[in-house]
Amino acid sequence: MIRWLYNHYALTSSIALYYMVLLGYGTAQIFGDVSAITAPAASAYLGLLGLPPGAIGLIKWRVERDNPKD
Repeated sequence: MIRWLYNHYALTSSIALYYMVLLGYGTAQIFGDVSAITAPAASAYLGLLGLPPGAIGLIKWRVERDNPKD
């Protein structure tokens, strides 16, 4: 899987972009009507907040594979 992802360079950027769009959409949904925020909605939003570190890790992995320090 990792080798396949490494060979398809555009997919890495697409995944990171998808994560950011998903987080933006979730933020608009959760804060569109603040009075309607429930505990399940808040915990789902907390799950979405884990996507940016995942995208950063994916991009960092990609850059380090392309530019070895040796």
